[in-house]
Amino acid sequence: MVVWPPLACIFAYFVGPQHAVAAAQILKIANGKGISMRTRLQGRPVRRSCRLRYYDYRAPAVCFVTLCTAGRRCLFGQIIDGQMLLSELGSLVRTVWDNSAQHASHVDWLDVVVMPNHLHGVLQIIEPAIAPTQEAFGAPVAGSFPTLIRSFKAAVTREARARGLLGADALWQPRFYEHLIRSEEEYQRIAEYVADNPRRWAEDRFYVS
Repeated sequence: MVVWPPLACIFAYFVGPQHAVAAAQILKIANGKGISMRTRLQGRPVRRSCRLRYYDYRAPAVCFVTLCTAGRRCLFGQIIDGQMLLSELGSLVRTVWDNSAQHASHVDWLDVVVMPNHLHGVLQIIEPAIAPTQEAFGAPVAGSFPTLIRSFKAAVTREARARGLLGADALWQPRFYEHLIRSEEEYQRIAEYVADNPRRWAEDRFYVS
């Protein structure tokens, strides 16, 4: 049975089990260059998960993610003449991304661009983590893309507060966007988009004047 994700998942694509082997072979080539999930808890609002039902998020794959600051506040720096000038907090975000591979050896943290109020990044699970691979819809599993992103966001927030760069306010928007990259050609398009993002800031959907 195929269940399509909510329309709100802008970047989400469904990859059926029947294509898993072929997709893994294609994505292995790309490696050469490469939400908020809220369970139904009593007394709390329930949000739909932007994740795909019945997709194994810990299988070898490449994922494009977009993370925004809470309220889309421009906390990470500013863009001048098409160049991103990172603030101290923005530099911390970049450093945590670059160092994340030290804590998850089964993942390559690839292209990334830190923008004034968001970041775009590409990461690849190069081999399944050593644990049960099946993940129930809306239930966290260690080693999956959603868990990796939650850990990344938490690490940035924790270190930012330790350095006095962030108060009690939330740093991140609860949800994040994800898109599963299914071919080398698609990866190249996204990598170019990431690299070119600062120059096209005024056209960005997250642009704040």
